[in-house]
Amino acid sequence: MSKPLVLVTGVTGFLAQHVVAATLKAGYRVRGTIRDGSKSSALLQKYPDNFETTVVADIASADLKQAVKGVKYILHTASPYTFNIKDGEEELLKPAINGTLNVLKAAKAEGVQKVVITSSFAAITNSQAGGPWRDYTYTERDWNPTTYEEATKPNLPPAFVYAASKKLSEEAAWKYAKENQLILILFFVSTVNPPMIYGPALQESATSPETLNTSSAAIYQLFSGKLQAIPDDRLPLFCDVRDVAKAFVLALQTDGADNMRVPLFGGAFLWKEASISYMLLITRPELKDRIVPLHTAKPAPGPIASLDNTVAKQNLGLHEFIPWKQTLSDTVDSLLALEKRWSSSA
Repeated sequence: MSKPLVLVTGVTGFLAQHVVAATLKAGYRVRGTIRDGSKSSALLQKYPDNFETTVVADIASADLKQAVKGVKYILHTASPYTFNIKDGEEELLKPAINGTLNVLKAAKAEGVQKVVITSSFAAITNSQAGGPWRDYTYTERDWNPTTYEEATKPNLPPAFVYAASKKLSEEAAWKYAKENQLILILFFVSTVNPPMIYGPALQESATSPETLNTSSAAIYQLFSGKLQAIPDDRLPLFCDVRDVAKAFVLALQTDGADNMRVPLFGGAFLWKEASISYMLLITRPELKDRIVPLHTAKPAPGPIASLDNTVAKQNLGLHEFIPWKQTLSDTVDSLLALEKRWSSSA
């Protein structure tokens, strides 16, 4: 009997690569969508068994019939993430909504058993009430209050439109799933600006600091020797990418979280107190001259909100989350290893 086939969208992404690794380790076959076919060879070399790729140039408009053929589960991680935009509706809102709906329609046509989607803290946070800077515990019952009409007003900050795109694409997903009897699971991880899914970089395609994924680059810059001050704290909530990948696999193995929103929360830290600067000065004294001075950090904007993990623990069985110190330490180790590779190939 062949192993179940799982489709992972956006397979070159930071989260997706961890999801692929965890899904393969759990004994599934994986097919990954990739926008650029020239990047397939590196992935196929890394995963020689039970892994294949299929080119999908635009997840929002492509015919996904071949991509979903024979697939039992879909893990949807691909979504537009850019703040360099001219038209928020055309570059963020529509691609996010249409991409999610296109995946769900293909799933229905193929008879896919379950679809798991990565949503965002942006879909539940209320920026008007303080966002992450409030004495409040967000749960799966909270929603970002932004409407489509509000998100399409002119001259909005790109981060605001991005957050709206996550909320609106999730709303569209739930509506379609309920109307078409699809089993759907939505995970919530801190991926709003800046992205707060941290963890070891697996991207062999990263050939320089400029090609790192956004969250890895945010950590690398703190000991790159190029910053003059610790960056402002924007979103202190986080979850380790390995825990997110584990949650995806658990969602395939149990029906406890079917048709539920599942917040994932590993903790919170400020750049200064948690600070990679502080941690590195203790654990990696050889980096002392490269680390941003602690005194340059600004005070936090307010109290730090929390995110309720009850559903993940009770319904998925994900009882423990990797603490920030281990996450940051492992991430730094992976970045230093990449740095050595960059130096040797220069």
